[in-house]
Amino acid sequence: MAAALQSDRCPKPREERTAIREKISMLARTFAALIVWLTVTAAPAFAADRAKAMLDCKALSSPEFAYDCTLDIANARTGAPLEGATIVLGADMPSMPMVHNVPPFEFKPGDKPGRYQARIQLDMYGPWAIKLRITGPMRDEVVAVYQFGTEGSELRKRGGSGTRTEPQPAAKPGQHRH
Repeated sequence: MAAALQSDRCPKPREERTAIREKISMLARTFAALIVWLTVTAAPAFAADRAKAMLDCKALSSPEFAYDCTLDIANARTGAPLEGATIVLGADMPSMPMVHNVPPFEFKPGDKPGRYQARIQLDMYGPWAIKLRITGPMRDEVVAVYQFGTEGSELRKRGGSGTRTEPQPAAKPGQHRH
């Protein structure tokens, strides 16, 4: 009777059932491989463009902690200069969040495509997290840490404490330094 019940539940022979399982397994692997291939090859086409920004700030003689900054910005994928953008710079000291942060500064178009200019005023020398908010033909946000000193700014390397190209000047009486 048990043999009769088995044949009623599954009328196909064991070899045929195994072959069907193998075909289903092969189809599932093929489908998974297709999904991976589409993700790898099509994702860059659907990804939003990102900005590549290089900030260069030169210290002014007066007032103290003031800098003239030049920003060169381009499409990271194509390398084309980004024109007609609105770029707002915000700055905060990573070592003292919310203690030393400055009001946002808006960049003005510069002397060539993709170049923008701004004058910024910081509170002190040291590392500053610079946040660039970009709107217009491209929307993006770029964040990098720059070391600001008596001469200007230098991009700090990722994952390290950064390098100083110049010693910090001695604090003046009454000057806020950490």
